[in-house]
Amino acid sequence: MSGRLAALCGVWVAAILFLLALHILVPQRSGVLALTQVMEPFIVLTALGAGALALRGRVPWRVALVAALVIVAAVRYGPIMLSIPGTADGLQLRVITWNVLAGQGDGARLIDGLGATEADLVGLEELQPEAVAVLENDAGFLERYPHRVLEPDWSVFGVGLLSRHPIIEQQSWSDPPLIRALVAPAVGPPVSVFVAHPLPARIRSPAGIPVSLDATKRDTDIAFIRSLIDAELALGRQVVVLGDFNVTEREPAYHDLSVGLRDAHLDAGIGLGSSWRPSALRFLPMGLLRIDYVLSSPGMQAVSTHVECSNNSDHCLLAATLVSR
Repeated sequence: MSGRLAALCGVWVAAILFLLALHILVPQRSGVLALTQVMEPFIVLTALGAGALALRGRVPWRVALVAALVIVAAVRYGPIMLSIPGTADGLQLRVITWNVLAGQGDGARLIDGLGATEADLVGLEELQPEAVAVLENDAGFLERYPHRVLEPDWSVFGVGLLSRHPIIEQQSWSDPPLIRALVAPAVGPPVSVFVAHPLPARIRSPAGIPVSLDATKRDTDIAFIRSLIDAELALGRQVVVLGDFNVTEREPAYHDLSVGLRDAHLDAGIGLGSSWRPSALRFLPMGLLRIDYVLSSPGMQAVSTHVECSNNSDHCLLAATLVSR
């Protein structure tokens, strides 16, 4: 029986290797494979567990499959999990992005979650009127962040930007939820800051079983956001992008969003940088998927990042220190 189990585990490892090849070579925007791309880390974990059992008996074909899986996983996830931060020499900008979770008590969650943060810029998603009322009546926040763009909504469409530095231009959109602001730091040229929250792709779940993903609307929204970013880059401006983009780095839309930009976690993060878990699992001290990002133009590099998970929201708070080169 153990030999048959080991053989079945070897077949599972082979199947997951084939699935990884599809993800890498022909990534999908929608459909069944698009959903498996999102869930890939957990699928790979099952294959690694099966691989440990497949090694029983040291059968050559199973050993080769397990070795191949380990190599592919290391190449695929190594650059995400390990980085060598640059030096902190240069003009620093400390930023935070956080989805505060729309719903009752979001104002208290916001104050508790941000605490005594000393960030220069704070991007907020799922910002509701209750949270704005709390912000505007908190003397500490008013003093720390005298400049702000707040676009609350009673649903999940609200976004906001808190800034220590003057905001000299601002625009906002409701579909997708988006803020563009031109911020003037005390030293250096103005920086174009985006706070965005394209809504999640639709998961098709017949009989309650998730089987495929439809990312058409989300990907269209990300393309629109990227067109605005490109317009700022064409003007020669430094750009900082903050937000919950509801996309993992394994999906084509992440490439659409981030190509030519720096990803703070890839520059300076350790671990997978996962920033979201379902509300029912808010007790977990970590995220399960990386869908929140700090991105910047090539002239701004992250020298540190921090993911802070608490019970305040289903999203973890993502902080980064960016340095202008």
